[in-house]
Amino acid sequence: MAAKTQGKMQNLINYRMRITLTDGRQMTGQMLAFDKHMNLVLADTEEFRRVKRKSKPAAGPSNAPLVEAEEKRTLGLTIVRGTHVVSCSVDGPPPAEPSARLGTGVPGAAAAAATLAAGPGISKPAGRGLPVGLGGPVAGVGGPPPPPGGFGGFPPGGFPGAPPPGFAGRGGPPGGPPGFGPPPGFAPQGGPPGAFQPPPGFQPPGQGRGFPPPGFGDFWGPASNFGIPIAAVMDTQKDPEIISGQMTAALTVYSATFMRYALAVSPKNYLLFACHAINFSAQLTQGYRYLNYWNWGGREAQLAEAAKQGKEVTEAGA
Repeated sequence: MAAKTQGKMQNLINYRMRITLTDGRQMTGQMLAFDKHMNLVLADTEEFRRVKRKSKPAAGPSNAPLVEAEEKRTLGLTIVRGTHVVSCSVDGPPPAEPSARLGTGVPGAAAAAATLAAGPGISKPAGRGLPVGLGGPVAGVGGPPPPPGGFGGFPPGGFPGAPPPGFAGRGGPPGGPPGFGPPPGFAPQGGPPGAFQPPPGFQPPGQGRGFPPPGFGDFWGPASNFGIPIAAVMDTQKDPEIISGQMTAALTVYSATFMRYALAVSPKNYLLFACHAINFSAQLTQGYRYLNYWNWGGREAQLAEAAKQGKEVTEAGA
């Protein structure tokens, strides 16, 4: 559907429309919605179709003629497919009130219209058994400890469901009464026992498959990065014609960034700093060789030297 047509249809929302279909039927109803395929949603729809029927025969042996008549059928809420729509036309203005579209001839319309009218109401927040609003932190979780003997909502001591004497009850801080310690061999609540050992065949926590070996992050991680500066130093001995200016600039910024990072962390990672300092120096050397070869006459000087050497070899051979 073109944008212009869609804008026209948008202005006709809630108007009473007359829709002509491909089989000759016509439908009238309040247009509630449409889409780009011209599918329509009509409310209070009425269908009109023309049928041919035989009229009542007159006295005598004559054939009854066919008379064309129009039939009306009430459909209500209808969805009309756009592939069946031939034309649309305005049949009436939109209703002044939403309740007016129910009409007055429908049984129970007066009661339905009354329910649509606005009435008094009070909005209240609803929770799931908890008070609504700012009630402060929960005792035991960021708040003050519970009173001795537990919370006020718990049954007093001696009743079913009450906490044992000396315990704060549900929601209180972990642990027991003063002087109460964990069983022998166990650490206080919240951590593993002090002498905890994994079962036979199992690695201690933080080790084993999926974890780096001990000390890898402190030494071997930065040490493995030395492959980059070693390759950069070796590249300084190669022909400057194969140097990539963009890659050299990117590696220079990369090493400068990690040099700053190595000194910003705590504790300072001097091994990582040394790795990128070497790479930074090598990349600066490569950048100077690149500029000297392509921009400062190095290429022409190299070609002239090669031509001179070739001429000397030719003269020596003659």
